[in-house]
Amino acid sequence: MRQLLKLAVLGSLATLAACGSNKNPLEVTVQRCPALAVVGGTGSYTRFIGEEKNAADIAYEASISNLSLDCDQGRDVVSDVSFTIAAMRGPALPATGDVSLRWFVAVVRDNSEIVAKDIYDTRLHFEADQQRAISRETIRQILPTIEQARRYDYEILIGFQLDAQDVRYNLLR
Repeated sequence: MRQLLKLAVLGSLATLAACGSNKNPLEVTVQRCPALAVVGGTGSYTRFIGEEKNAADIAYEASISNLSLDCDQGRDVVSDVSFTIAAMRGPALPATGDVSLRWFVAVVRDNSEIVAKDIYDTRLHFEADQQRAISRETIRQILPTIEQARRYDYEILIGFQLDAQDVRYNLLR
């Protein structure tokens, strides 16, 4: 029994020693990479043909999804952002054709001040028998200095460039 107790104590000490290192367990590494999100009400877009807003008049429905951020904190904070833009064919879309989607990327400081905003276009092509079209987008955002990134909290916000009527439709649906 004593031998078993000694082995258990030695095993516990060996396990604890393996877990330890020279690092201070209370030391915190601050990450200065920006947060990444889709702006509420702008992550989807429904394009109607004509004035009616019913299911038969939908040309396509598009969405932004699968956001990912790869961040490098060197002299600058370099963020590579990737996401998917996908569109589903609606009954009012012609047999073949392209759809153009405008989307934006904004950098916001301290949750209130837009410090940069760029608008982009993505063109998706539908073949006659194709129900879904997809594009993977990648952009790079750079915060000029690590000191600036330490002073403020930054976010990268993405969404479709919509008018007030489109946002209202998204929020009410």
